[in-house]
Amino acid sequence: MGKVYVVVGAGFRGYCDTLQLLQEPGAKVYVVEREPFFGGISYSAKLKGFSVDKGVHMFDGIPQALADNVTEIMDGKVRTIDFVSVSAFNGVRTDGFSLPDLASLPADTKARITAELQALAANAGQGSAPRNLRELLEARYGATAGGIFAGVFKNLYNLDATKAQPDALSKTSLGRLKHLDDAQMIALKASDPFLDSVLAARRKALGKVDDFVSIYPDTGEAMGGWCVRAQKWLEDRGVTMCLGQGIQSIEAVGGKLRLKTEAHTIDADRIVWTNDNTQALASLLGFEFDTSAYVSGTPMLFATMITKAEHIKDFTYLQNFDPEGKTYRTASAGIYSGQVDANGNSFVTSECPTPIGSPRWENHGEAHHAIWQECKDLGIVSADAQLVDHAVLRLPSTFKVAKLGYDEKISEFGAEVARRSKGIIFRDVKPFFRRDIYLDSFKVRDLVNA
Repeated sequence: MGKVYVVVGAGFRGYCDTLQLLQEPGAKVYVVEREPFFGGISYSAKLKGFSVDKGVHMFDGIPQALADNVTEIMDGKVRTIDFVSVSAFNGVRTDGFSLPDLASLPADTKARITAELQALAANAGQGSAPRNLRELLEARYGATAGGIFAGVFKNLYNLDATKAQPDALSKTSLGRLKHLDDAQMIALKASDPFLDSVLAARRKALGKVDDFVSIYPDTGEAMGGWCVRAQKWLEDRGVTMCLGQGIQSIEAVGGKLRLKTEAHTIDADRIVWTNDNTQALASLLGFEFDTSAYVSGTPMLFATMITKAEHIKDFTYLQNFDPEGKTYRTASAGIYSGQVDANGNSFVTSECPTPIGSPRWENHGEAHHAIWQECKDLGIVSADAQLVDHAVLRLPSTFKVAKLGYDEKISEFGAEVARRSKGIIFRDVKPFFRRDIYLDSFKVRDLVNA
């Protein structure tokens, strides 16, 4: 008889951990989720007759083994995403690049950036560790480019870079620097190992850089199509789904952990907590703890803009790093998800960082005018495209960034959970990209058997 495991959280992290636990001999796995659906933020919404992902959610740059699993779940109905990315900065677009491209800056500014980079390379490994994200950006790119990137961060995440942990960099598109043309960047990268690690050029100039693949469900249901099929795939392998159920209690009973929901009582050997709701877990274990003050959740307006498919640029997404921009990440989501209605309409989606309480936030019903115009100005849709319909949602907390002190606080929390219950595994919530979450899930079998 194998062990009984409960995975709390039906998002992608919960999916990956469940996938690993199923490899334990004789294991019985339950997935508990307070929302009535499987997939977490990947689960698509129905808007204006389309299935719309709330953001850019795809299997982007994942290992082949995960791609094979997704393909099996989808019965082969996946499409390969050949990334056609675009970025914008300082009013200039760069095709084939998804990070800020500072090449449009004045020549003297670019020369200063290069000189600062070379000085950093000459002193690589010296100096104290960065205490915050602003210091990390300057340690990687120099004072000039680091200051520009810190400004971009503030605009996008509504948080000063001096208040963010250094590792917040891993959740951003600021992980490398390009400030010259591709040939010059490649030469500069090749001149020093430190520069090679922090500088970038467009992929088409670098050639193949890894063996990862990018795929997307090809059923016209967006990522929600995978969520529904993944749930059934797991159920077919014996996983019991407890969806739409909050946890009422957790207590130790006869060497087991008895977890109760509204509909289930489960005696588990281990409970794997795969979400970041520390307050809920603390309450279940009889103490008070809340890490929300140490996390900044970016408020966004999320716009779905419907127009004729023929007027939408055939690309994946554009990231706009212009300080005056209304939009951040705009995707041709209707095109790459294969959704065109009977009238030839499809859609683009735009994530628009917007502080809560700002005029745009309060008047979000009128925000589509400026968003649509920016889509035209950036070439995402053609200049003569007509807006057929739209929907603008207010999302109070999207990209979550760790503020200073978060690591210490979460370590304190993990230690208290372990002190109160040896059978609860509080999972690392740091991995952000699907590739990293999947690779991190390889640890879970060792954790539950420790």
